[in-house]
Amino acid sequence: MRIGVISDTHDRHEVVADAVRLLAEQQVELVLHCGDIETPDTIALFKPLPTHFVFGNWDKDKVKLITAIRDIGGQSHDSFGAIELAGKRVAWVHSHDRHQFYELEHCNYFDYLFYGHTHVREQHRTGKTLVANPGALFRANPKTCVVLDLVSGELKPIIIPTTAKPGDSIHIMPGMANRSIPSLPSLPTSDEPPQE
Repeated sequence: MRIGVISDTHDRHEVVADAVRLLAEQQVELVLHCGDIETPDTIALFKPLPTHFVFGNWDKDKVKLITAIRDIGGQSHDSFGAIELAGKRVAWVHSHDRHQFYELEHCNYFDYLFYGHTHVREQHRTGKTLVANPGALFRANPKTCVVLDLVSGELKPIIIPTTAKPGDSIHIMPGMANRSIPSLPSLPTSDEPPQE
């Protein structure tokens, strides 16, 4: 059984839609969302996959979020979720409540503990528990989620490609707006000889 784990989507609809598509391509049977969803519009993007959500510090209107989760057939778990799948105990939390996160990490009960909030993908082991952050879809480079194969134990990061929009990579410093930006020579194609 494969599950997807995602966090900190922060209403980035285009990236969330790409992540859901990539998780479906990985044939996940379930998605765990580690919080910071923000609005019901983001929840609707998870409709193609059975998804369980916990809430983060940016999930302010829980009543609307819970209604949206029910509307797509998902499950809400307030501050942390726990489930047994394929004989493994899996928990997920946002982790902004540091005491709760510490207790879950050190209780030596769960096989897997997933968390968000930091926007940084990482993993480590505490006792028997593999503790992992899937990364984030906002304020992260690269934008990532993970797929866990519960049978093999493989935890595979999925990088969500982002498309640059005009002006994304050029930052004009004050006083530089009227100066020209030097151009680079074209790269050769297979039909052209290299330019010198």
